[in-house]
Amino acid sequence: MMALVWVIDLVVTVVKVLGGRAEVNPVLRFGMWIAVLCAFGLGLAAVTGLVVLLEHWLDTRVGAA
Repeated sequence: MMALVWVIDLVVTVVKVLGGRAEVNPVLRFGMWIAVLCAFGLGLAAVTGLVVLLEHWLDTRVGAA
């Protein structure tokens, strides 16, 4: 349960930094934004790949019937 509190605290800190409410080096803020955008792109690519695999699997299942 304590780990969940730590994760929530980390998320709040990251949101403060990205939102500009915390005084940090602008290079750090820029790097964090790049990391967030890369993570978003990676997630989008993973979902797209899974949809393509699902479509391929469904096509082979329908063709066998």
